[in-house]
Amino acid sequence: MNFVIKQDDLHKNPLFYQETEAYSGVNKIAEKVMRDVECVFGQAPQKTSDRDALANHVIVYGTLGKSPILDELESQGKLDLSEIRDKREVYQLQVVEAPFDGVKTALFIAGSDKRGTIYGLFQLSEQLGVSPFINWNDVKPPQRVQFSIESMFKKVSKEPSVTYRGFFINDEWPAFGNWAMKRFGGFNAEMYDHVFELLLRLKGNYLWPAMWSARFNDEGPGLKNAELANEYGVVMGASHHEPCLRYGEEYKYLRGENSKYGDAWNFLTNRDGIIKFWEDGLKRSGHFDNVITVGMRGEQDTSIMGKNATLADNIQLLKEVLQTQNQLIQDNVNSNLSEVPRMLALYKEVEPFFYGDENTEGLMGAEELEDVILMLCDDNHGNLRTLPTEEMRQHSGGYGMYYHFDYHGGPISYEWVNSSYLPKIAEQMTMAYDFGVRDLWIVNVGDICTQEFPLSYFLDLAYDFDRFGTDHLNETDHYTKQWAKQQFNHVFSEEELDQVYQLLTGYTKIAHKRRPEHMNDQVYDPVHYQETDRVLRDIEHLLTLAEKLYKQVDPVHFPAYFSLVYYPAVANLNLQKMWLLNTKSQSDAKLGKLSANTLADEVKACLLKDRRLVREYHTINDGQWYGMGFSEHIGFTKWNEDECQNPVLSTVIPANKPRLVVTIDGTDQYSEGSPWHQHILKLSNFLEPDVKTASFTIASLSDAEADYKVTTDASWLTCSETVGTLNGDDMSVVVQVMIDRQHLPKEVTGQVQVETPSGLVTIQVPVNNQSYHDLPEKTFVDTLGYISIEAEHFIDRKNTVSTSGQKQSLDVLKGYGKTLSAVKAFPTTAYFTALEDAPYVEYAFMTKEEATFEMDVYMQPSNPVGRDETIKCAIQINQTPARTIDPLPDGYRVDGLEWEKGVLNHIRVQTVEIDCEKGLNKLRIYPVTPGFVLEKLVMYPKGHQPPKSYLGPTETYYVGR
Repeated sequence: MNFVIKQDDLHKNPLFYQETEAYSGVNKIAEKVMRDVECVFGQAPQKTSDRDALANHVIVYGTLGKSPILDELESQGKLDLSEIRDKREVYQLQVVEAPFDGVKTALFIAGSDKRGTIYGLFQLSEQLGVSPFINWNDVKPPQRVQFSIESMFKKVSKEPSVTYRGFFINDEWPAFGNWAMKRFGGFNAEMYDHVFELLLRLKGNYLWPAMWSARFNDEGPGLKNAELANEYGVVMGASHHEPCLRYGEEYKYLRGENSKYGDAWNFLTNRDGIIKFWEDGLKRSGHFDNVITVGMRGEQDTSIMGKNATLADNIQLLKEVLQTQNQLIQDNVNSNLSEVPRMLALYKEVEPFFYGDENTEGLMGAEELEDVILMLCDDNHGNLRTLPTEEMRQHSGGYGMYYHFDYHGGPISYEWVNSSYLPKIAEQMTMAYDFGVRDLWIVNVGDICTQEFPLSYFLDLAYDFDRFGTDHLNETDHYTKQWAKQQFNHVFSEEELDQVYQLLTGYTKIAHKRRPEHMNDQVYDPVHYQETDRVLRDIEHLLTLAEKLYKQVDPVHFPAYFSLVYYPAVANLNLQKMWLLNTKSQSDAKLGKLSANTLADEVKACLLKDRRLVREYHTINDGQWYGMGFSEHIGFTKWNEDECQNPVLSTVIPANKPRLVVTIDGTDQYSEGSPWHQHILKLSNFLEPDVKTASFTIASLSDAEADYKVTTDASWLTCSETVGTLNGDDMSVVVQVMIDRQHLPKEVTGQVQVETPSGLVTIQVPVNNQSYHDLPEKTFVDTLGYISIEAEHFIDRKNTVSTSGQKQSLDVLKGYGKTLSAVKAFPTTAYFTALEDAPYVEYAFMTKEEATFEMDVYMQPSNPVGRDETIKCAIQINQTPARTIDPLPDGYRVDGLEWEKGVLNHIRVQTVEIDCEKGLNKLRIYPVTPGFVLEKLVMYPKGHQPPKSYLGPTETYYVGR
């Protein structure tokens, strides 16, 4: 007999059996699940602790060791709980027929521990169609009148892949702080109940609370925040500079000349005061479920000692700090130190203290760090820093990773709306796991809001790496579609769900090209390769989808759509659009085009829309997310918001007489037609043999009427416009140029002539009509004077096998990076030797002459995985010896100028020379070190670099394109 929930039965008989012996936190979560049931069925379910009051179908939940009813049924042989016993955070859902008198079927939710039971309860909610964001984003579940589970149903979850999984509420003013004050009156237990629920619904278990101005252990009020976390099974931690369960703001409020804690955050000058401060923190909160941060940094996220201190001085002081803290933990928490979860963050200046140098022994292997989780970090911009070597992976405490979706710091902060891209998160965090970072994952989510989408992925990856990790390459698109369905399957049609998927993928891809806070009007090139226009077209397409769904979504589901999709997407896209329009406006103004004025008006409209979006976000759903849009995000000139600037607009005063300018689209060529100046232009697009249409633009420089006439000298060459007039209203026209390649010779040049008030503009139109079909597919041909190759368009690749029998390969990362995709070596931990054990990808290209070429190698801006290493690959042109290249300059360091350029541009470009033969050439790329990710190759005769642009030259012709 199936287990059944019927809407009509909910008011008649208790559905939930609640044991008095259960954990109080589990019972509180069960109450939340009961409210989920009410949202689904429109009727509140009843609960009871009286077994005799139960009827046909019931839900029984419990935790091993805290549930007499589970013990009873297991002893009777009606339940087998051996699969979850002695496991960590595991649950079992099982339908049992006639478990006891008067009950036909029961759904048992059994947890191996407190969190296991909680995850099992929330799993029931998910099976009912309830989103984890039901309360955080007001995602309404589908309505049901009946729900059933088959009688033989049994589901046993797996142990989570990463032990501690969670997020860090950081940089919380002005957004999260205003939200907390407005909605809850502060950073209190009512607010944290809301946060803890979200964390647990996402199957996280670990939290760093807000700490810029908040005091987690004081503002519950008192210890209520910590007590609630312990009740729910939320493991509390603290950031990298908040040791021994004392949060940073606490010392600020407790210090003073007459304070028992002294008046200096300094272990050298105020040792007794600092020790007392830590000791009291451990006494106060040490009995809760914590990962205790150890170590010490200076106040306000600074170094612990002054600039004059040596590396040895810092290491010795940190060692003394750790010895002191370990003793305090033994005395006040647990005499068996190995049983106390502890974490040292190797963040910023602490990293060299751990590794030391050739003259100074670091803390690696120190007995003070035995059983301590060593938390590694990204570079604050989503690129991992050092990772544990095979030898380091033997460390008894294991490793953690501190990752960022939000950052307050250099080179430029990003704290507003989500700008994290799933393929990048996947590539970096799967590599972290592969390198043995499996004990703690924490991500800085800033204010949480708008980060819901990447946060879901981050925590799902940490919870079930086998399902989402390295063995499931290129599944972030699938994940995105499933995530959209989880929130909106009952809200939108299949076609509309696909549009939600396009929005989520599209806006985060554009943000990955350049984060919104990092944008300005000097980033993208206004004309070269039409990259500004191409990105604007993508933005307009996505904005159209967003507005369409905005108008169609049912009002009941509007808040969920707005907060999860519309606002982060449209706010981001609108800001990007604003800067791109200003890029075009500035460029047009330099030529005197009146279109600069129209574009300037559009820029102002975007700025007004930005403000409207924030206001709407703050007011919908009775101000549920008030404050969450307050972060500065426009025109950063420094690392933070100081001296931020809105766009500086350029306007054009019309010329005194009729004047027109002709520009070749995708280039910086222009002419007004005067015979005394440049009046011969070149339209080179048709040198690529598969191109049939190109364009140029005629634009007015005056508001007086100006006539133009377009003629061609060949029957195979036609234009979309022949005559016309432009003025202050009709300011420009794009002329499409089309060719008929039928019956053309292999090479021919035609002409388009444009008569303007100033004279005659001649546009030369060379055409390459050769056939290259005798060449292998994906052979690139030099037709434009340079070749641009997207990484995935190799002609061949070779996998190898390691000495242990493991496959080694270069695989395509779909959608990765700034343009099309990328290739990366697997296993991610492997080191290779070119021409020996390294796999490779091979590219084929044709050149006109034997010559030395320069090649720009576009790579993801990875950091070396080893402290004393770099990132290397090898290149081999034709049969010449393979040559290893190193894209990192001598002295490269995270926070250096080269690093800053890489994290802002999301790319690193290395230029090397290659000697090419006339005709067909073969280029092989071999990985050498971990972290090498190839996105694009651009090659050109030495000294003849193609025009520069932000995204680089668009991909050129290859056979079979």
